[in-house]
Amino acid sequence: MRAELVLGYGEQVNHKRVARLMREAGLQDVSRRRRRKNLVGGPTAEDLVNRQFSVDAPDFLWLTDITDQPTRHGKLYCAVVMDAYSRHTPR
Repeated sequence: MRAELVLGYGEQVNHKRVARLMREAGLQDVSRRRRRKNLVGGPTAEDLVNRQFSVDAPDFLWLTDITDQPTRHGKLYCAVVMDAYSRHTPR
């Protein structure tokens, strides 16, 4: 809608104004994007250590995390493994 107003009619409008006016008029664009649930902080597996990350000896508890980053050529995955006692990663 905004593109039509700007390019087609030469009107200078902000996308927020267009969204507000459409909402007030009860209009909805045809191609609404599907929203993803925000799972940040949500558990993805059973918590086997009950959130207790303090240990008294090395090599007793290892922590890991993996994340993905979208790039131009596809996803890039980054994984980290760390000893909970020394907070060092293995070499």
